[in-house]
Amino acid sequence: MEKLSSSVKGICELERFQCGEGGRASPLFNTWTTAQFDQVSSRLCESYRQELKLKQTTVQEIAHTSDRNLSMVYLSAWLYQPYVEDCTKVDLEGMLLETGHRPL
Repeated sequence: MEKLSSSVKGICELERFQCGEGGRASPLFNTWTTAQFDQVSSRLCESYRQELKLKQTTVQEIAHTSDRNLSMVYLSAWLYQPYVEDCTKVDLEGMLLETGHRPL
């Protein structure tokens, strides 16, 4: 995800260099501009980066706990995915639709 975000940022800068601040006349994706794709991919990357950090911490902590209640808290944090909000899921679905990876 980080590599995708970095690549899109580079494409956005190249497009700005070649076409000016207005961007290209026809969108690179179905309807989104490259700048919109860059913003969404950056937000998704940050959300999933935080979620990965939480899961890594959870794995480390659950290995050293013997308290069943604490284990259940870790399990709920794992399943709930607090850093992946509804708007993040909508952004991901939109990105999949824009790139043609999800059919209408």
